[in-house]
Amino acid sequence: MPTSDCPGRFPAFVAPSHSNHQRCPGYVPGRVAPVRSPTPSKGPPPPPLKPHGLRLEQRTAPSLSVENQRRVPSLNIRQRKNTLICCGVSLGAFFLTLILVLSLTSGDELDENCPDHHLSLRSWNPGHQPGKDIVVQTGHLYRLESSATFRSLTIQSGGRVVFADNVDGSRNITLRTHHILIEDGGALHIGSPKCRYRSRATIALMGRSDNKDVPEVRFLGRKFIGVMSGGTLELHGTERVSWSLLTRTIPASGLATGDYAFQKNFSRGINFRVFDPDTSALLYAERYDTHDSWNDSLRLTQLLRSLPAGRIVAMAVGDSAVKSLVDETKKAIKEVLGSRFAYDLKYR
Repeated sequence: MPTSDCPGRFPAFVAPSHSNHQRCPGYVPGRVAPVRSPTPSKGPPPPPLKPHGLRLEQRTAPSLSVENQRRVPSLNIRQRKNTLICCGVSLGAFFLTLILVLSLTSGDELDENCPDHHLSLRSWNPGHQPGKDIVVQTGHLYRLESSATFRSLTIQSGGRVVFADNVDGSRNITLRTHHILIEDGGALHIGSPKCRYRSRATIALMGRSDNKDVPEVRFLGRKFIGVMSGGTLELHGTERVSWSLLTRTIPASGLATGDYAFQKNFSRGINFRVFDPDTSALLYAERYDTHDSWNDSLRLTQLLRSLPAGRIVAMAVGDSAVKSLVDETKKAIKEVLGSRFAYDLKYR
C-alpha cells in the first residue's frame, strides 16, 4: 500500500524496499519518528496597555485572576444595594419622625394659624412647684401641656409660653401663680384670632397682694398679670353668645342710673361708705374721728370685722385721721380690705 513520508496528521512508517512510494528529502531508513509542527517564529511582544480610570483596588492589585475579576462587579452591585437600603431607611426614619411630631403637637392637621402647632415649640410639663420662681429665658419656646403651679412666672425677651389645645376641647389647663410678668420681647399665647382656644384655660392668681413672702415687682406689686412695653399677651377663647339673667322688668326708657360722689369738704377723720355690689345702692355712711377719738377707732374696727363678704367699701381721709388711729384698726383695714396704706397715714 502506498505510504507517504511527508509531514501529516499521523506518524509515517518505513515501507519495504520493493514497494514503490515517494520519499521526502531527509528520510532516514529504519526509524519511526512523529511528525511535529514547525516552531512558530517569535515576534516582538505586544505593547502593555495603559491604565485609564482604574479604581484604587485595581492599581494595588493589577494581576487579578479571572475569578477575582468576575467577583469585582458583584461586589459593586452589593455596595449599591447597601447604599440604596441605607437611603431608604433614612427616608423612612425622617417621615416617621415628622408624623410623630405632628401627632404630638395636636393630634390634628397642622394649622399655621394655631400658635400651639408651631414645630419650634417644646413640650413642657413643669408640674406643681408653688415655691419656685420660673423664668422663661431667650430661646425657651414652651408648649404648656398640663396644669402647673409656680410662685411667679417671668417671660423674658425671646421666650414664649403657649397653652396646648386639641380639637375636641378636652385639654383643660390651669396655671396657678402669684403673678405673671411678660417683659419686652416675651410672649404668652392662648389661642389666636384665627384659631380660637377650644379647651378651658384658667389663670389663677393666688395669695394676697401684701404677702411679704412673694417678691415685689416695682410699680406692679405682688399679685398681677403685667405686660411691659414690647411684650405680647394673646387670649382668644371660643366665641359664645352672651346672655343676662333679668330679675325684674326693664322699662323702655331703661333703668334709672346715676353716680355717687363724696362731698368736696370731708369732715375730720375717716369718712366711710358701704355699697351694695348688685344695685350700687348706698347702704351705710358714717364718719369716724380717728384723729381725736380712740372710741371711734374701735367702732370702725368692729364695723370692719362684721361686714358681709362682697360689700363695696370706700374710705376717704378728711383733714387728719392718724392721731388716735390704733394699731388694731390698721390691722383690720389690712386684713379685711387688703390695704396697707393705713400704716402710711401721716398727720395732715
